[in-house]
Parts: sequence; C-alpha cells; structure tokens
Amino acid sequence: MPWPTPQDYNEAVQNPHLAFTDSDLRAGQPELTPLGLPRPISGGFACVYKIQSAGRLWAARCFMSEVSDQQRRYDAISRHLATIGMSYSVPFSYLPSGIMVQGNHFPLLKMEWVQGESLSSFVGKSLGYPDTLLSLAKAWVQMVADLQSANIAHGDLQHGNVLVVGDRLRLIDYDGMFVPTLAGNMSRECGHRNYQHPARTEFDYGLYLDNFSAWVIYLSLVALAVHPELWSNHHGGDECLLFRKEDFLQPGFSALLRDINRSSNIQLRSLAQLFRSLLNFSPQDVPSLDGIHSSVTAVVSPAISLSQTGSSWWDDHVEGAPASADSVQKSAESVGAQPTVQDLGWILESQDEVEPVEPLRFKGSMRGPRGLLVGSFVLVFITGLLVGMPSTALVVASCGVFGLNLLVCFLRYKSDPTVPEFAAFKQAFDNLLRQVRAQQAVTDSLLAERGQIHEKLAAVEKDSAAGKARSQVALQSELKQTQAKLDSALQRLDQRRRETVQVEANELQAAHRNLGDQVAVFDRKLSALTQKEAEEKDKALRILRDMHVLAFLRQHLLSDARISGFGPTLNLRLKRAGITSAADIDHRVFQVEGIGGGRYSALLTWRTRLESEAKCNAPSRLPSPDAATIENRFIKERQALEAETKRLQAQLFSQIAAIRQRAATARQALNQEDQQAKDLAAQEHSAIHQSHNAKVAALEKRVVTARNQVVPAIAELSDKLRIAQKQIFALHWQSAKQEREGQRFVSMRFQDYLKSVAGL
Repeated sequence: MPWPTPQDYNEAVQNPHLAFTDSDLRAGQPELTPLGLPRPISGGFACVYKIQSAGRLWAARCFMSEVSDQQRRYDAISRHLATIGMSYSVPFSYLPSGIMVQGNHFPLLKMEWVQGESLSSFVGKSLGYPDTLLSLAKAWVQMVADLQSANIAHGDLQHGNVLVVGDRLRLIDYDGMFVPTLAGNMSRECGHRNYQHPARTEFDYGLYLDNFSAWVIYLSLVALAVHPELWSNHHGGDECLLFRKEDFLQPGFSALLRDINRSSNIQLRSLAQLFRSLLNFSPQDVPSLDGIHSSVTAVVSPAISLSQTGSSWWDDHVEGAPASADSVQKSAESVGAQPTVQDLGWILESQDEVEPVEPLRFKGSMRGPRGLLVGSFVLVFITGLLVGMPSTALVVASCGVFGLNLLVCFLRYKSDPTVPEFAAFKQAFDNLLRQVRAQQAVTDSLLAERGQIHEKLAAVEKDSAAGKARSQVALQSELKQTQAKLDSALQRLDQRRRETVQVEANELQAAHRNLGDQVAVFDRKLSALTQKEAEEKDKALRILRDMHVLAFLRQHLLSDARISGFGPTLNLRLKRAGITSAADIDHRVFQVEGIGGGRYSALLTWRTRLESEAKCNAPSRLPSPDAATIENRFIKERQALEAETKRLQAQLFSQIAAIRQRAATARQALNQEDQQAKDLAAQEHSAIHQSHNAKVAALEKRVVTARNQVVPAIAELSDKLRIAQKQIFALHWQSAKQEREGQRFVSMRFQDYLKSVAGL
C-alpha cells in the first residue's frame, strides 16, 4: 500500500469530518491559505496541520513515510513523559488509524498546539540585548540539565523544535526522542545538519544525543550576546543560529570560529576553543553541557567588586583617610616622589588688607648742601671774572669745587639717620639670601644622595626584570615544546578515535545490511498481513450488513405496504411477476402492466427508506466468533513472522551490542592513553613552572632585600628633605616679606640723595 503524499493529505484534510477518526479533529477546521486550502507545515518526515476545535488548537501530524515500530516508540515516549511530568514537553496521542486518505487509514499524531516563537525568531529580535540572550542561555543550560536528569534526549535540538513561550522553553517534534525503554534501538533520524555532530549516524541512539547540539546552541547564544554583529556577518537565522555543518567539518577554515577567536573577551575565546575540541570526539564521547550557567554573566561583563580593590575610590581624595595596604606598598616602591608639607598653616598671613609701603625720606636738611653747592659755584664764577681767569682754569676750578661738594654731600649722606637703617636692611637681606642658597645646597645634596640610592635600586630592579624576562622566555619555550609534544600525541589519539568511529560505523552498516534489511522485510510482511486481516474483517462485516439489510427488506411485503397508487390489482400483478417484498424491487417492475415512472419512483422511495432503516439497525462490528475465525486463519502466519522478526532483531541487537562494546573498549583505551599523555604533560608543566617560579622568587627576593636595605635610608632622607623644603619655603616667604619691606628704601641711594639736594 503506497504511503500518502503531501497532496493526498491536503485533499483529505479539506473534509476533516470525513478524514479524521478523533472527535476533536473531526469537529475542527484546519487553518487555510489565502486560496482556501489547508495550510500544512512540512518537514522531512511529516506535515503538520493546525486544527481549531471548540476553542482549542490542535496539531495534527501526518507522517509521509512508513515506520514499522512507530507506534511502539511513541507509546514508550508518551509513558515516560507522563511519568516524569516534564514541563518542557507537550502532551500528545498516537492514533494508529487517525486519518483516512483515499479509503485507507494511516497513523496520526495529535498534540496541543503551542503558541510560541521559534528560537531563531526570538534570538533575531533580541540582538543588542545581551541580558536577554544571557538569560536565555541560562534557561537553555537549565533545560538541558533537566532533560539529562529525566533520562531524556530529544534527538533533534534545533531552532525549529525549540519554542520560546513567555519566559519558558518548550520542545516539539519527538520523532527522534530517546527514553530508557527504547535503549538498543536505532535512531529513526539524524537531526538537523547544522546542529548535529558530523559523525552522527542512525546507530547513535542514547542519552548523549543532545550533548553536541546543546553546545552549539549555547555557544551561539553567548557569542551573540557578546558580538551581536555575528548575526548579520554570518547570516544567522538562515536555517541556523550561527553555526553550519561546514563549520564542524572544516573548523580550521571556519570564518565564524575565526571571528570568535579574535574576540577581546577571553571567556568567549576559551568557550570556542573548548567547543572546537569536541569535534575530535565521537558523538558518544561529547560531554554534556554542565556547570556553565554560573559563568554566563562573567563572559559579557566581568565585574570587580570594591572589596577587591583594597580601598574605596575616595580614600586618596579625603584628608586624613587611612592608607590602604596597596598604597603603603606603592609608597615604599616610589619613595623618590617629592614629599609634601602636611601643615602649611604656619606660613599663612592674615587676609586683612595691607597698607601700601611708604618710602623713607632723608631726615637731614637739604638747605645746607644745596646752599654750599650754589654758593661755591657762584664764588668761583665771580672770582674768575674779577681776576680774569682763563676759561680752562675756570673749568678746572669748577670741577674742583664740584668734587668738593660731592665729598661734602657724601659725608652728609652717610651721616643721615636713615642710611644705617638701609645698610642694616641690606645686610639682613643678604644674609637671608645666603641662608636660602645654603639650604638649597643641602636640599640638592639630599636629592642627589637619594637619587644615587634610587639608581642603585633601579639597577637591581632592572637586572631582576631582565632575569624575569629571560626566565619567561625560557618558560614559554619549554612549555611550547611540552605542549607541542602533547598536541602531537593528542592528534594521533584523535586520528585513532576517528578511525575507531569509522570502523564502528562500517561494522554497524554491515550488520544493518545483513540483518536490518531482513528485519524490515518481515516488518513489511507483518504490516501487509495486518492490512489483509483488516480487509477480510471489513469484507465479512460488509457481507453481514448486506445480509441483514436483505433479510429486513424481505420481511416487508408489498401487500402490507401502503404505497400511494398501489391497490390489490397492481399488487397481484407484481406478485405474479415474482415481486412480493421490498427486496424484489428491481428493473423487472417495468415489465408489470400498469407500472410507470411515477409508480416505479414510489416503489424505489419505499425500498430506499427501508434500506436506510435496515442499515441503521445493521451490526456495526463483526461478531466475535466470525472475527476469531478470520484471526485464526492468520495467527500462525503472524506468529511465525513475529518470531522470525524477533529472532532477527535479537541477532541484530546482539551484533550491534558487540560492535559497540568493541568500540567502547577501544575508546576507553584511547581515553586512558589520552589521560596518561595529559597527566605526563601536566607533570612536565608543573616541573617547568616550579623551576621558573623558583628563579622568579630568587630574583624577587633580591629586589625585596635591596628595597628593605634602602627604605630606611630613603625614609630618613625623605624626612630631611621634608624639613629642608619646609625651611626653604619659610625662607622664601621671609624673602618675599623682606622684598616688600625693602620697598621703603627704594629712594635711599646716594644718587637719590644728590637728586634731593638738587631739588629733583
């Protein structure tokens, strides 16, 4: 019997009251396209119709290919889900004869219609909202953990089978689901290519099925939370979230992985590197998604609490704030900084307005020197005229008089009471300047001494830093060599793992070719036998119903019927023609005299009414003895087919178990070698780090010793510098005051005295 095509299902669903056997679906109406036809949602193995019935929405999942043990699988899944009460699942019912297409019944899956948004659509709308995506990633990790705890593997985790309903996640499409009671079977599908391990085959069927796809979706969510531009750069949402099968097959050429590895976020890079390593494992060896939610937030915005900084941010800006341990250490390491004066109040002057400085005036009288000067020049001039002195002698005499007057003025200037005061001021000011220069020399000496100490300490620190750098280079070189050796060993082990996986797949395929095809043949024979048995029962029931109708018609005689237009004469004529009951009415009626079209229609109407009444009372099911008779004809053949099927299945499962056991043993040995190689590398790394740390500790100890030796001397010099600088500051302040005081003597020079004498 050929399986219906999507077009066949479409034609059947147009009449739900005829197509469906379930009462809810029969009374419902399918969602229609603008052309008025049922709107199917087609997938690889089924097409789904949205049915509205009595205010509720249902999904009718129609299968497009035959699966021999489909009912058994769905029964097992339904029982397990009902037992655990999983909130992520949707209740469903498997109906073996749920839909009739072209006169034949086919199975149907009925489930509640979930109103939600697909994972890809929700993620696309949440780009640029990292908190939302991180919350979704946490919910994803929790859901995967809950599925693991419930011993469930969905088998096809991907954007179309995960719905976001409010703040919850819901799963649909359970064709490939694994539950414990289905252990030992093969998978009926291999999941979406962009979410599954590239080495997955139909022989992979266990609790580990979701591990790889869970990693794919988790890494995609975290990467988009950190770098939303990846969605547009790598065409996210096109049958994927971010990753595609090509990224798994050739990770070294994956542009997406390359962009993630270039991220400035070290957590995201580490997560991507971990994911890439999973590609070297078989689907069974991929670890589950555990212990991730605790670090989701740190991937996008790593926070540093105030308690980790050693002190509050304001400590360095508040007078009298206690110094933190870090600041004390920094002070010890940076003792070359200029010390600050903690108390400057002692040098502050009053803010009262200061009166302008009044210059001093000479206290001696200027009349005598001025009269002597004028009189002497007049006397020389008159004497020269009287005695007829030559002009040259007159000039000489005038110069002599002028010199004599200067001497007299100088003596008078020196004898003025303000001059000693001015001399005392000049001497005091010169002494103050000498003190400033002397104190500055002391400060320079202290700075030079402290600078020499710092230079020596800097030389030690430089040597230590150079030694650390050399040690770090040597460390990286040794670690690189050790890592290269480990990588080489792990690559060889990965190659052997891939070979083991390939050998296992080849052996499983060979077993399936040898016995799986035979099992499928017997499954088809059983299905055909079941169909044949059902057809014979249907045929026997139809015969039984036809006999019931015929007997009912024969019980109703024309002579007892009250049909308009039929009297004793016509009844007698019909009886002579052999037509006595409703069962005898056929084309012979036209041969009876007096029967025309109208009376023939009346007879047919009477017969049709009786047939309808008889069909309503006809048996609706085959009597048990008759059904048992038919079943007995098939029971031996069925038992033989079932026995042979079980024998072949047992043989197939035995071979599969043996193949898997050999592969598991080989993988276990490889894992042990892998762990041994890693342990050896870890020991070498530890030894290398210990040697490096010892060298670094020795260098740091040398620096600490040098610092401890110079810190007291630097502290002492710093105290002296603080005092010296305070003194210099005070001397400069006194100098400023002296300069202000010196403004009183601005007119106390000898030339100023001469100007006063001259009256200028």
